[in-house]
Amino acid sequence: MIRVYARLLIVLALVAAVLVPTAEAGVLDPNVMKIVLHTATPQEQGFIDYVVARVDKGTLPLDLVQSTFLWARKKPRKKFFYFKQGLILRAADRGIKL
Repeated sequence: MIRVYARLLIVLALVAAVLVPTAEAGVLDPNVMKIVLHTATPQEQGFIDYVVARVDKGTLPLDLVQSTFLWARKKPRKKFFYFKQGLILRAADRGIKL
């Protein structure tokens, strides 16, 4: 039983090692964002793709998306909802419509 827990801890540590640096290094990976924010519908996944495309085009600041993502992923529930609503409001404050 201890071996099972040890293996589970190792797997969780490896997943965390992959996800955390990606989010904090300034790299937007839509697949990682979808996993972390627990997207459940094609519309939610499409919003993530849309946001990443806007960042790639330069019409949405990376720091805005990055900080909103880091904030939303700490929420205990409805991470995607917090991300989407927070990003829309914060972008509107900067004059950017999503």
